Amino acid sequence: MGNLTLGIDIGGTNFRIGAVDAEGNISYFEKNSSRIFDEGDVVEIIHKEIEAYMERYGIRDSVIAAAVGIPSIVSKDKKTIISTPNLKGFNNIRFSDKLQEKLGLPVFLDRDVNFLLMNDMKKLKIDNNKTVLGFYVGTGFGNAICINGELYAGKNGAAGELGHIPFYEIDEECTCGNIGCSETRCSGKRLEFIASKYFDDVAIRNVFKYHGNSPILTKFVRDLAIPIATEINILDPDYSIIAGGVVFMEGFPKDILVQAIHEKVRKPYPEKNLEILFSEHDQQSGIYGSGIFAHEKIKGIN
Repeated sequence: MGNLTLGIDIGGTNFRIGAVDAEGNISYFEKNSSRIFDEGDVVEIIHKEIEAYMERYGIRDSVIAAAVGIPSIVSKDKKTIISTPNLKGFNNIRFSDKLQEKLGLPVFLDRDVNFLLMNDMKKLKIDNNKTVLGFYVGTGFGNAICINGELYAGKNGAAGELGHIPFYEIDEECTCGNIGCSETRCSGKRLEFIASKYFDDVAIRNVFKYHGNSPILTKFVRDLAIPIATEINILDPDYSIIAGGVVFMEGFPKDILVQAIHEKVRKPYPEKNLEILFSEHDQQSGIYGSGIFAHEKIKGIN
């Protein structure tokens, strides 16, 4: 095979890796549990995983770079993982330089949702000169912001932490350490709590299928609209993309979510001409986004 990049997607639940060619074709996809990082030096663990992966498929000489997406605050220079509430061991690590030194390959780091948004924009054929917001409801509540083709990072790399805007009258501690973050109400973790408390007769994947008309679940869906509408009101985007495992559960009432967003967004604009798109991901979406990003970065270097 020709030049390949490694697309690596470390989520709150799964660790995924694949080899990506310049056209975006993915080979040798693998998935493992993110629990492999629970004990020990996470840079050393991922280094060993990558080396073993390349050895397994005999592609060491074909790999030109790697890109890692992670559900974290990542420093503006994309070198340091600052804070990762939903994963152990990924706080305050000078990550990309250390991994790059061990691998002997360029390593690029960013928030996982930034790579997902890049994937979604390509898939949905959205022009790079648009303002696009990505809302990703999975284990937590992820958010990515693209303005005129540039992913917005903010002063410290902490922009887009929409799961951690404060909600009124919520005294529950968030995994980030603050009290009353939106993620305590708008996330897969919250849905797990609701399902175990009120709907333990079905597996969580079927909770909307069998109990979608429940007022408790309707409130959960309508609560998701609050952070989404908040950011739409601030940035007046061309497109808002909603994705993630929660919104693509069987029976999830997308119509109720869209209606609630319209109700909460400022009138007449941006509500009047909102463009809300849903994008269904598969296990390889993050790998595609990160792998293509690595190709583009290498091309820019050369």
